[in-house]
Amino acid sequence: MGTPCRNRIKSLSGISFFTGGLLSILVQAVVLRESLFGCHQAELASGIILAAWIIGSGLGAAAGGRTSRHRFYWMAGIVILPILGFLQVAASRAGVLPLALTVFPVGFAAGIVFIQPFAFDRPGRIYALEALGATVGGGIFVLLSPHLLAGEMLAVSVLFSIIGLLSCRSTIPGLILAVILLASQLFSIPESFSRRLGTMAFSNYENVQVYPSPYGEVVTASRAGQHAVFRSGLLEATWPSLESAEETVTVPLTAALPATVLYIGSSPEEAGMIISWPTVDLCVTVIPDRTLMDVIDYPGEIKTGDGRHYLTDDGFSYDLIIVSTGQPLTLLSNRFYTTQFMKLLAERLTPEGMAAVRLPGGINRLHPLEAELARSVILASESSFRWNRIIPISGLILMAGNGPELSFDGGVLADRMDSLGVTGVFVNSGTLPYDLSEFRMAAFDDQIASSVAEVNRDLHPEGFRIAHELWDFRMEDGEKTDLTIPVVGLFVLVMVSAALLTGKPVTSMGVAAAGFAGLSVEVISLVAIQAATGYSWVLVGAVTGIFMTGGALGAFWMDKGFLKDVGKTIALSGIAALFCAAALHLYSIGLFDGIYLTVCLFLGTFVCGVSSGGAFTSAVEVLGTKGTGKIGLLDFAEHGGSAAASLLMPLVLFPVLGAAVVLVIAAGWVAIWTVVLRFRRF
Repeated sequence: MGTPCRNRIKSLSGISFFTGGLLSILVQAVVLRESLFGCHQAELASGIILAAWIIGSGLGAAAGGRTSRHRFYWMAGIVILPILGFLQVAASRAGVLPLALTVFPVGFAAGIVFIQPFAFDRPGRIYALEALGATVGGGIFVLLSPHLLAGEMLAVSVLFSIIGLLSCRSTIPGLILAVILLASQLFSIPESFSRRLGTMAFSNYENVQVYPSPYGEVVTASRAGQHAVFRSGLLEATWPSLESAEETVTVPLTAALPATVLYIGSSPEEAGMIISWPTVDLCVTVIPDRTLMDVIDYPGEIKTGDGRHYLTDDGFSYDLIIVSTGQPLTLLSNRFYTTQFMKLLAERLTPEGMAAVRLPGGINRLHPLEAELARSVILASESSFRWNRIIPISGLILMAGNGPELSFDGGVLADRMDSLGVTGVFVNSGTLPYDLSEFRMAAFDDQIASSVAEVNRDLHPEGFRIAHELWDFRMEDGEKTDLTIPVVGLFVLVMVSAALLTGKPVTSMGVAAAGFAGLSVEVISLVAIQAATGYSWVLVGAVTGIFMTGGALGAFWMDKGFLKDVGKTIALSGIAALFCAAALHLYSIGLFDGIYLTVCLFLGTFVCGVSSGGAFTSAVEVLGTKGTGKIGLLDFAEHGGSAAASLLMPLVLFPVLGAAVVLVIAAGWVAIWTVVLRFRRF
């Protein structure tokens, strides 16, 4: 049944509450980002990881609330959390267990840590301090994660475990842990762990080196004289790869005869060929990650950062813009295939300029999914360009422009190459008449034109969805059973059951509705900001920190008597969800840019945090409990709703309905329980 929550034995101090929240969120952020490595950086799969963490945390709170040894279990939790973090990231890289199974124990330990302080002080003060600690933990992650690898980040979390132990006057265990941490640093164990972790997936390569970056890590490796760079586990560039480089740049350069070129990509060979082209006077290369510049020798003028952001800020116009960023397997890469990006491309071309965007495709015939992807990108380009054409070379290349339509006849381009004195090894005047023959191009055109696809947009990423279906086909994962909906149903059952066990089911369901809406806004904010602005997954710490800042303020206001009405407090989350939905819609129709959208989503996330923190602590007062047992059940109910949202919103509804509609649905769910609480007193 738990011990009295007004126990005045100060075994845990305010610093302890703060440290527990900080440690939990810091470990959660590391686990979330590192687990994406095993999902090919598919951001929507973060819903699976979040769900496992959340439901584990809820169960940990429910189980931990039944104990009477609160100080002991809190101390055990903060010691075990970083250890489980090390085990989780190692297991996720090894791939021997499902990701959800590896994340669940870490979440369970976080739930144990969360519930114990409620035995020692006022609920509002406890929740506020834990949430404030979580805010600081998110900030620490944002500041340090671009510079530290996973093992080093988790070593930082051990430091906060030591502070936590000392805060509750557990001096000897704290000093022992400090000695262990110091010894591990002297022998570079966290760094060695990180390097070992980074090389785990590259056992067939030689000379593997691992570097930190905002995206997790950059790995350089070589094999049989071939060099490769991987960013967060996905191949970014490889050289020498003369055939691929020639196929990507030769036809666009021959057709456009440009004097000024912007290249958005990561291949040093492609950049070098553009610079050496006879007609080119200026070439600017934009690579996505500054770490790449430190490990690859790029020729010419190099800019680092998001290619879309560069197009937005750069007022210069180019005769040719070549985009060679790989498949849209992430929302970050999908941004280069959407209506929003095509508009930016058109604005940065000279009147007779041309854009060339590389797409995946077969050599002689397209897989139906490749044709569908190409069709979705063609549709995205039609609102910004007067003409477009798919060229079956280097997979596929979308050519588009607003000037006179250029000729892509293989014979014409072959003669032009001869006149320029350009002789390629794999793409030359001898190969182009076949590669771009009328019969071959017509066969590809017919297959693409017969495909049915939706327009690819930032917040309704059709290309992202198709790319992952194609990945599953190639990896033979298409036959796996999708358990998302059954698991969502299980989480809803958990939510209802835990709410009933609290003895105040309607109030508890209202709190769970606020958790559902809050998590919906949080996860949609993560994916929408990534899709709209290109900011890396370092923002997981920022979004979580902003939510928890709101949670701290909501709990503080409740503690001071400002938020006493549970129903009105819960309604705030619905209002915030509607506000974010409106901002997403305005972005989709072009009235907002990515920065304004980010600000609005941060604001909505903050208000959802206020609602969640205020509703939870108000509900604790409504429960009138004298122990932590029912508080743990209340947390379990809220986490059941949050876990359902973390799966349902990004994995099911977002790809089908888009971001704005998803949040309208979340707001509707909150509205139902707001009305119920309004007309019934429990």
